[in-house]
Amino acid sequence: MNKKFGLSLLATCSLAMASGCQDSDRKIGIGGGALSPVSVKLLTEASESDEVEGEEVVAAKIESFGTFKGKITVSGNVAALVPLVAQGQQVKDAVCSIQAVPNESVIVGADGGLANVFVFLSKLPNVDIPAAPSEPVVIDQKGCKFVPHASIIRVGQPLKMVNTDPVAHNVKLTGFSMSFNSTIPGGDTTGVVTEYKRPERGPIPMACDFHGWMQAYQLAVNHPWAALTKEDGTFELTGVPAGEMEFVVWHEKAGKIEGKLIVEVPADGVVEKDLVVSASSLAAQ
Repeated sequence: MNKKFGLSLLATCSLAMASGCQDSDRKIGIGGGALSPVSVKLLTEASESDEVEGEEVVAAKIESFGTFKGKITVSGNVAALVPLVAQGQQVKDAVCSIQAVPNESVIVGADGGLANVFVFLSKLPNVDIPAAPSEPVVIDQKGCKFVPHASIIRVGQPLKMVNTDPVAHNVKLTGFSMSFNSTIPGGDTTGVVTEYKRPERGPIPMACDFHGWMQAYQLAVNHPWAALTKEDGTFELTGVPAGEMEFVVWHEKAGKIEGKLIVEVPADGVVEKDLVVSASSLAAQ
């Protein structure tokens, strides 16, 4: 019962008493039940007490930090991927097949490490967030592919898209908060600059309508606690808020390797967690 309901009961009682309801044995009917004026007063007091007890408690601000690192490896054999465009293949814009365009959707290192896995904090605790970097994240279109293939950017950080190829490309980003599509002329190293206004729920695809095989992934976050695994599968996040933190681990082929990875980050310490992905989950789709 809330405070508003309790006040309504008092008002009802007052009206009833004003109309001659002086007898303590008289009852006030409420929702098919009956309460005396004394009961109404008790309920009102209880309601006020419950409201205080039900107030949301704000967690104390975190002022200690630690390091979270680990490694993502593949279990099983991953077949070599066929190039997206073979050398000399007949495609739109012959320059795109002077050299083969590799398929970078799955990159496995010599020791089985999986590259380009996104590891990012999914729920922000009560903590001061460092300002976004002012230097831009640069995406090039070179050899008819996006460089780099996977990237992380902060909300408010400049995103600069250039084109060192001699032919035009376009960059299309389609996310939950970002909708962007712009042609970048051949040889345009000045490029086009934009930025994310809000974070994305996860990595989103980057595509080129002129050359359908071109695809990359980008993650926009509103905090600095996100990383990509290197070719050996390792990652490291420093300055992570201490305490129980929740992370997402995502790869473009495997999807969510972990959708809710709970990690206890020690203050001024290091926590390490390794994960294994089956080769079958990375099969081409």
